[in-house]
Amino acid sequence: MLVIKKAQIQAFIAEDDTGLIRVIREIIREAFHEGVADYSDEKLDGMVRIGIEKAKSREFERAEDIAAFVAIMFEISPNFDIQEHIDAFFKDETVPKDMRMEFLLGRVQNETWAEAENTYDAKAWFPDSKEEA
Repeated sequence: MLVIKKAQIQAFIAEDDTGLIRVIREIIREAFHEGVADYSDEKLDGMVRIGIEKAKSREFERAEDIAAFVAIMFEISPNFDIQEHIDAFFKDETVPKDMRMEFLLGRVQNETWAEAENTYDAKAWFPDSKEEA
């Protein structure tokens, strides 16, 4: 599993998501170099922006959790969160919001991640266009 260092996330200070997008783009380029090497910064930024929006819709607030969520989208599937058990986990009110990512990474079984990989739909990266990842 991809490890995102807090120092990488804390390397930016911005009132909007611009700094976060840049930092996550750099992390994605480093971690998934071969998979994203042909993507322009603009295209990759668009994908990261979609990921940030999706992470926030799942109530992630901390930069490191948002970055981890986006990284999982690149590693597993941009739709990984619709897998039945993962979706239920995100909706579980008994799991503290600030611990969800840590718990998710520690508790999800390999079979669940494999099922989440099967949700892959390249159109999820660009839902409002005909462009595909």
